[in-house]
Amino acid sequence: MDLRAARALTGLLAIVACGRTGSSAESTTPRGPSLVGTWRAADYINPDGTDSATRYPLGRPLHGYLVYDTTGHIFFQMVRGLVVAPEIRGKWHQADSATLTALLSGAAAYFGTYQADYAGGRVVHRIEGEVPPNSGTTEIATPFHLRGDSLQLGRDSSVHWIFIRVRARSASSSR
Repeated sequence: MDLRAARALTGLLAIVACGRTGSSAESTTPRGPSLVGTWRAADYINPDGTDSATRYPLGRPLHGYLVYDTTGHIFFQMVRGLVVAPEIRGKWHQADSATLTALLSGAAAYFGTYQADYAGGRVVHRIEGEVPPNSGTTEIATPFHLRGDSLQLGRDSSVHWIFIRVRARSASSSR
């Protein structure tokens, strides 16, 4: 992954952010679908991209999950490709610096809390920790849109994410 794509990955919310907000952001109760649940990353789109590499800077398919829980916490993890360096799986502490750089530039994770304003279509993520470290942004207000089991973070006109809700499997389908 090149440096530009790595920055896009580690700054995922900063890219789709529409502005910062203070703690005065009010949470509203959803009248329809809720953000609460597990979401699988389906797409990361740059609508201004002129070819596949620039339109989908993190590649395809994506491998990641976003989780909003009922306690107000958020978790996000993503890797580019399933395995960047299979020869060092479980032995990353023995890897050289170039391999470690490749591993870190192809992955991102963060955790923190969130507050959703369903009426205004905005979610505020308060990032408490992330790997690799970002530019120090700790609170981001991001527009969102729920359409059934599809969640979009960001606006159609700018770089944005699409997530698909993960539904629980029935006991008979998991056998």
